[in-house]
Amino acid sequence: MVPKGETLFEAGEYRVRRVSEEDVQLIHGLGERCLEHLELHYGSPPDPGQMIRELLSDLPPGKALGDKFGMGVFDRAGRLVGGIDVIRDCPEPREWYLGLLVLDPDHRNQGLGAKLLAALTQWLRRQDAAYLRLAVSEHNAAGQRFWTRSGFQPVKQVLAEFGNKKSVFHVMRRALETR
Repeated sequence: MVPKGETLFEAGEYRVRRVSEEDVQLIHGLGERCLEHLELHYGSPPDPGQMIRELLSDLPPGKALGDKFGMGVFDRAGRLVGGIDVIRDCPEPREWYLGLLVLDPDHRNQGLGAKLLAALTQWLRRQDAAYLRLAVSEHNAAGQRFWTRSGFQPVKQVLAEFGNKKSVFHVMRRALETR
């Protein structure tokens, strides 16, 4: 099965394209395979449908759907193995916000996250982005290590509530100029 839609960028053998309502079943399946990610952020019981909302419709105040790029990461066989969500000009012009980068457990710890981040960075530069910002939960030690290793610097900490869980999030930022 070949994924529908235009490929935005590639990372090795993986293709990344925008997802839509037509992909709801695929996204729900990814959410079911990534329940620990959902539980980490939202508490229990996790809702696989939350992944659908994150990729297709969740927006910060003042942003429109045209600013949102919910993307699916597809392997050679066309299977959805990851999700990426970025929002343009958030919170500032030319600064994009990475709301989600999640991978199917079978595709983690193999360097795919770093490859996707590098390919995403190149794509963002083509969109005239200057910075990428994200927030990582205090409960996500592996994520904190990954983002720090990837050159993101702490900006501030915020207390946020998602689902039935309050957590401290470390807001991090990285310039996207050519290294």
